[in-house]
Amino acid sequence: MKKRDPDLNIIYVTGETFTNELIEAIQQKKDTSDFHGKYRSADVLLVDDVQFIGGKESTQEEFFHTFNILHAAGKQIVLTSDRPPKDIRILEDRIRTRFESGLITDISMPDFETRVAIIRRKAELLDLNIPDDVAEFIANRLKSNIRQLEGAVKRLKALKSLADSAPSLSMAQSVIRDILTDEQPTPVTVENIIQEVSNLYGVTPEDIRSKKRSQQISNARKVAIYLVHDITQMTLAAIGEEFGNRDHSTIVYAVKYVVNNMKKDSDFRDAIESISKTIRDGSGK
Repeated sequence: MKKRDPDLNIIYVTGETFTNELIEAIQQKKDTSDFHGKYRSADVLLVDDVQFIGGKESTQEEFFHTFNILHAAGKQIVLTSDRPPKDIRILEDRIRTRFESGLITDISMPDFETRVAIIRRKAELLDLNIPDDVAEFIANRLKSNIRQLEGAVKRLKALKSLADSAPSLSMAQSVIRDILTDEQPTPVTVENIIQEVSNLYGVTPEDIRSKKRSQQISNARKVAIYLVHDITQMTLAAIGEEFGNRDHSTIVYAVKYVVNNMKKDSDFRDAIESISKTIRDGSGK
């Protein structure tokens, strides 16, 4: 795209960075004109992990207007997400409909031949000669993530330089072992869950663990207790200790309260399912 038109203003940003830049603009300058100027002047706007803006009202408001301005001007907008628009919870309908108005493509896992081609192409770019058996060995063991494949080739390049020898199956085994070890899921902790809930409700983790009884804090506490119970499978007694040494009956009440509300209120259920998915997905990063 840049080769065809070097003057194109192409902006790449993640959903998280977009949110953080907006927060910084509001907090530090009380003026979002520079922020507007940056994103609304794009010829091509690429937003990765756009699902991150789900549940963030100010960010969705800002993105809604940015999207409309660029779309009306005939600019290109490319969004990526780990799920289709209909599955992004706590997302305003007006945002969802705009996400669904364009071409939606599901990028599935590459097949064996494609994985081998990716490995060979990356090796070519790094001026690395990888034997066929090594390329096929890597492709057979790293099946779900293109970044893993590219990372494996980069590590092979580094090993080749250190060992001063051609890439071998033993090198490939070492590289794959390192990559899979690096990407082991991080266990979900009670702290992770409480932090995520506190962000959603606009309270602090200390509030949730405290004896405070305001409705907002109380509701956040019940949701956090339910999610800890649902995700970690800890005993009720252990959960009570995590939440300020609350007794068994308090924990049972909180779990039942959330379960009953999920049955009666579909929006509430969607919100709980969304935050639960966010927490579980975060453990795999």
